[in-house]
Amino acid sequence: MEKELLVHSCNQPHPEVVNILRNTVYGVPGKLRYRQLDAAAKLASIPNTRWLLLEKGNRLLGNAAMLERNSEVADQPVSTAYVRYLSIPAGPQSTHTKAHPNRKNHIRSLLAAELAQQPNDPPLPRVLFAFVEADNLPSQQLCQSFGMRARRQLATFLSSRFQTPRHPRFRPLRPEEAPEMLRKLQAFYKDYHFFFPEELYSHGTYHVITDANDQILVGGLVFRGDWEIIEIPGVAGWLIKRLFPRLPGLKRIFPKGQLSYAAMEGLWWADGQEALLDDLFGSSCASLGLHVNLFWDDAEGKAIQAVEKYVQRGVLGKFNPPVHANIMMRTWETDAAVEEALDKTPVYISAHDLT
Repeated sequence: MEKELLVHSCNQPHPEVVNILRNTVYGVPGKLRYRQLDAAAKLASIPNTRWLLLEKGNRLLGNAAMLERNSEVADQPVSTAYVRYLSIPAGPQSTHTKAHPNRKNHIRSLLAAELAQQPNDPPLPRVLFAFVEADNLPSQQLCQSFGMRARRQLATFLSSRFQTPRHPRFRPLRPEEAPEMLRKLQAFYKDYHFFFPEELYSHGTYHVITDANDQILVGGLVFRGDWEIIEIPGVAGWLIKRLFPRLPGLKRIFPKGQLSYAAMEGLWWADGQEALLDDLFGSSCASLGLHVNLFWDDAEGKAIQAVEKYVQRGVLGKFNPPVHANIMMRTWETDAAVEEALDKTPVYISAHDLT
């Protein structure tokens, strides 16, 4: 007798999830493909997470993590769930094979029903969202099978630098400055959706650059990320995988098959101080002993526009074309004002969530 497929959720990851994440390759053939070397360590640092598990017997077939948070859209309270670590077997997500259509539809129905659940009583209008590369057809099709559609775009900014001098007035944010900085960030990102400032400081170290009177001019959160590079196309791929690991001065910076980077988020600057972003990015690299920055934002966000204008790309950035991904969403019980706002307003991209 065939064992029954079960979908359920819990607040702790299944023991096998770590092994799945260690072996998951992100990206699509012919473009950047990588494994997250630090995924297992980050599992314990993701708050408000509900794990969706697809099991058959005692065997884990697939999983997803849903970061459950409450927010506001169009001045209305909403329940939001950001979907990450979505790993479902190739069979159920393929739309090309005609084998076992009832089984595939059954799995999708089970998953979609679980994704729709929320922790609020009474329920709030709900927004489910995920980031998927536009040319990653299997993931696009899987999200579409849950009723999600592309509503906005995410942009990636990569920069590198061989020399990483620190700005003389670069320092960590002091504990007594944290509340005021959060207020500034909330005002700065008031035109974005899904910015959750209460979680920001737990993700890394918030650094600032000040003026001669120690007044903050620019700031941003930074933490280290580590990827095992499976494939990276073009000149940037050749440099990272073939040349840099062979050069005595660079093999320490770019170990063979690995990319370590300073992930940036929560950027803020005082009026007219955008030019200091380049010093902030370079000094943040120096603080971690790294030479590469990665930053993500809504493609129409003011942060990415300033970063693209003022932050030097360096060798890797110049030869690595910008990467865009779709911001996929599905909504339940929302009105016209919420739907319009989701289409027209930038989404805050948390580097910690994304990586």
